[in-house]
Amino acid sequence: MNQVVEEILWHIYYHTDQHIGGYDDARFFILNDILKDLHNFSAKQLRTAVCDLSKQKLIEKKKGYEDSVLVSLTEKGMLRVINFRFRRLNDKKEKWDGKWRMVAFDIPNECSKGRKALNYRLKMGGFYELQESIFLHPYDCKKEIDAFVKLFKLEKYVRFGLLDFIDNQDKVKFKFGIK
Repeated sequence: MNQVVEEILWHIYYHTDQHIGGYDDARFFILNDILKDLHNFSAKQLRTAVCDLSKQKLIEKKKGYEDSVLVSLTEKGMLRVINFRFRRLNDKKEKWDGKWRMVAFDIPNECSKGRKALNYRLKMGGFYELQESIFLHPYDCKKEIDAFVKLFKLEKYVRFGLLDFIDNQDKVKFKFGIK
């Protein structure tokens, strides 16, 4: 996915997540408000990217008052943003705060699609598999986990924890390059 498309999706996600409490609120945002912070791209690049996003059914567009264009993420668009966020988790190289983020789950067979998708995203994000269905990460990832769990309706099967210590953590620290 090219950079301008990723940035537009990210800004729509940011507006949705920060300003109305969740992506499933189905509110639309004025496109110009979302694009005003994207200074690195020309107007033509932005128009082309928005058309591509609409054709790929990653966003929904509708006309607002006074000819404004309103946009919101589709479920497919939300999944694309979540994938983007998980890939970025794998590249985080910030100072470690000394806490482990633990994701534990026990997802039943009737939700196997969600279990496989969660396993895939955790591995994509560079999480350390401590045991089957228990993963660790050294950096903040709660928003990504919460968004994914909500999208796949897995809230009652997935737990998130913040740990100060785990035995044998030297092995995990080595995996993440933490000293």
